[in-house]
Amino acid sequence: MADIESAFVHLARLSLNDRRRDVLLLIRKTLPAIAQSRPGLAKELGTLLSESAHLGRARAVKEVIPVDLDSRLELLRFEDHPVMPVEPTWPDAINKELNQIILERSHIDRLNEAGVLPTRSMLFIGPPGTGKSLAARYLAVQLKRPLLTLDLAAVMSSFLGRTGNNIRAVLRFAQQQPSILLLDEFDAIAKRRDDSAEIGELKRLVTVLLQTIDDWPPYGILIAATNHPDLLDPAVWRRFERILPFGLPEFEQVRNAVALSLNHQPDVPSEETIDLLCQLLVGRSFADIEMIINTSRREAIILDKPLSQILEQLKDSLLQKLDHDGQIRLAVGMYETGFSQRLTKEVTGIARDTIRKHYRKKRGGKRNGSSA
Repeated sequence: MADIESAFVHLARLSLNDRRRDVLLLIRKTLPAIAQSRPGLAKELGTLLSESAHLGRARAVKEVIPVDLDSRLELLRFEDHPVMPVEPTWPDAINKELNQIILERSHIDRLNEAGVLPTRSMLFIGPPGTGKSLAARYLAVQLKRPLLTLDLAAVMSSFLGRTGNNIRAVLRFAQQQPSILLLDEFDAIAKRRDDSAEIGELKRLVTVLLQTIDDWPPYGILIAATNHPDLLDPAVWRRFERILPFGLPEFEQVRNAVALSLNHQPDVPSEETIDLLCQLLVGRSFADIEMIINTSRREAIILDKPLSQILEQLKDSLLQKLDHDGQIRLAVGMYETGFSQRLTKEVTGIARDTIRKHYRKKRGGKRNGSSA
């Protein structure tokens, strides 16, 4: 046991000095002794050793990531083992689409037998902060694929022809990896070819992109994301096998996001106050909601005040900023989610008949939109 303890100290010393090869050698050397007293631990260490070969290959891949010839900046961010920073709270429609992609990959043999390729390309559209990049990361995590993210700042060059060459290098590199490639801010490189402000180089690049999307290998997925779908070249749309619209969260998604941000907090307001706060946050992105709640948590810590008090103040502040149209939207939202008429009138100042009129108008608009 003493030998194992001294080996552990030596292992820590080697790790802190970034001597990876010596760490692996020491683990292999002490593995038989560990197996005698802790067979379960020895099995886990053996698994890690077998995975180290894969990590070595990943490092080798990372060493050949394409770079801009002038700045020497890497054109991609390479994550061999991406992780989820937060638990996603997408609408059911987005969850269904993403899980369908994962299901396809779990039945890849059956698809191959039938001569059908899995989904290879996806276009995510929607406002900033609605979870487009997070969805790409989610697929990479679930499918256990490296996540490659285009670094637009490094790719865009002031030298004529260099931007196109950089994009082509990124695409060639990604096509050789069983990975998820995320082309964020896709509108910057796939603009309409009838845009007179664009130079010929980027117009030719759109043609290359179209061909590349069509020929993307089945062991990877190309995901493009944009906040400005109206800027995309029309031909781009029909090239993608799946198009996922990411909208601003509605009340239920907002409530889920707030609940995640307040998880395990010792002092939170009443459920009624939380629901009212969530109604006030409807119309904001997931990113904005997370930022607002985290700002309140920091304020509570710094001022040494209960978080419930800070959130009550946040609710009051948001109420004071509402104009008349905002008060009507809030009143209708409260009416939809079961707040009492008395409280709704007290909070918003909107009469019951006005609320009902706007509620019927909203429901009628939704029905017309769905039937269209």
